[in-house]
Amino acid sequence: MNGLEKERPFWRQPEWVITLVTVVTSVAALALGAYTAQLQRRHDSASVWPHLEFGITFTQKTASMQVTNSGVGPAIVQSVAVSVDGRAIRSWPEVFKLVLDTSPPRYSSSSVSDRVIRAGEAVNWFQLPTDILPPDIQARIARVAIEVCYTSVYDEHWIVADAHAGQRSEWRNVKRCPSSNRSDF
Repeated sequence: MNGLEKERPFWRQPEWVITLVTVVTSVAALALGAYTAQLQRRHDSASVWPHLEFGITFTQKTASMQVTNSGVGPAIVQSVAVSVDGRAIRSWPEVFKLVLDTSPPRYSSSSVSDRVIRAGEAVNWFQLPTDILPPDIQARIARVAIEVCYTSVYDEHWIVADAHAGQRSEWRNVKRCPSSNRSDF
């Protein structure tokens, strides 16, 4: 270098400009990749979203309650809580005795605890003959509260709760399901 030429600042040297452009491009590509991965995870999660619903059916011969997965992915049931008048109950026979004032001579039931309910599947939770039901059965059933916590295959958790069985369910996301009290539900 002769004395007339001044040394250029480092940011005006071509190698630094190329390095800076390369770093900015790499960071942008990394950010775009992370964003795309997040969108893909949301899409994948939505494509296997379970949605449990309760239903009560009365026919001339039977009264039954169903748990249906109307979502698009399997629901992994982790805990079930049932109460009558605010008191925790551990089995359908206990519920029937409190609600009907007697133990039914015959009924059928299926468990939903610790069960995977496939998309579109309906589980007949219990079934009773209608001839043993009192005329005010709707009011009596309203004393029953149900809460089911379930997860998706992506370990997202929801609780479906019905404070007055068969009247109005509410869903909420939770961080995790409450520990399961061993019951026959």
